[in-house]
Amino acid sequence: MATTQLNAAQLNVLSLMSYIDTEQEQKELQDILLEFYRKKTDRLLLQFQQEHNITQQTLDDWSNQHERTPYDR
Repeated sequence: MATTQLNAAQLNVLSLMSYIDTEQEQKELQDILLEFYRKKTDRLLLQFQQEHNITQQTLDDWSNQHERTPYDR
């Protein structure tokens, strides 16, 4: 099995974990990290939409498309 080298950010999070004393604190930290990544994902999605000129109308059109592969029996 190959070993993985932790980067500086991962080591920093592990260091901070040493201050977690309860499951409640662990849950709170998990919620904070999930919110961080939710916001990051939202920013990336917005950036993608702007770069590709994807509007709400485009999304609505996509949601109404029916592109199915015909299957021969």
